[in-house]
Amino acid sequence: MGRRRISNPFEGGLPSRIYVAAFPRYRSSYEIAEMVVPGSSAKNSSGRILKLVEKFPKYFKVNTERVSRHRIRTLIMSEAQPFFSRLAEVCQLSPEEMETLKNFEPYFRRIMNGYLELTLKRDPYYLARSINAFEDLSSALCLTLYMARICSYAPQQATKFSFSMLNITLPGLLGASEISNAEWMNLAKTLTKIASQQTIIDLYTKIRKIIPPSYELAFMMLEGFEKYYKEVENYMTKKP
Repeated sequence: MGRRRISNPFEGGLPSRIYVAAFPRYRSSYEIAEMVVPGSSAKNSSGRILKLVEKFPKYFKVNTERVSRHRIRTLIMSEAQPFFSRLAEVCQLSPEEMETLKNFEPYFRRIMNGYLELTLKRDPYYLARSINAFEDLSSALCLTLYMARICSYAPQQATKFSFSMLNITLPGLLGASEISNAEWMNLAKTLTKIASQQTIIDLYTKIRKIIPPSYELAFMMLEGFEKYYKEVENYMTKKP
């Protein structure tokens, strides 16, 4: 029985791993090969990476960069629009919600860069195994929307509490990469300036429904901490 034919990077396989690796920013085919095919010759695998990327022109941007008089480097970055379009279809997003995601794209790429770096520090072979690009990107976006939702309506004290619980629930996420706690909060706050509070809440609610089981427990814990803090805050406010 032959291999299953993959029609797009969201169906898994090597295309899915390349899509995640190249989503945060432009990377050379050599760098991507080192990330998705560790242990093999990156020099040999980079050609395979490029050939595969060229089969999906709607999903990847390919540029070249001259690094010396006799050497040109091929750079690859994933297109965000196919991901947002799939998200709109699966989650039934409105035109306003889609416009919000498009405007937030550069900041989401920045967040994905830190998210990917952290994951690879913990698990160097993360991109070498079977992953689903759509599920992983959706989960990272949902986490970002959670932070933005907190920033959009919670008092400063509640926001700090929620972020501290996020740091406990997902150890190192806010401090183990090049993005500091303050930067993560600022990126989340940027979304509150791009979209209304209701749009952020609606986006979070819709995308939260498609989070895979592997991330479900983390979100349940975060929402539980948030609910607990609100109850404590209400109690302290009513207390004579």
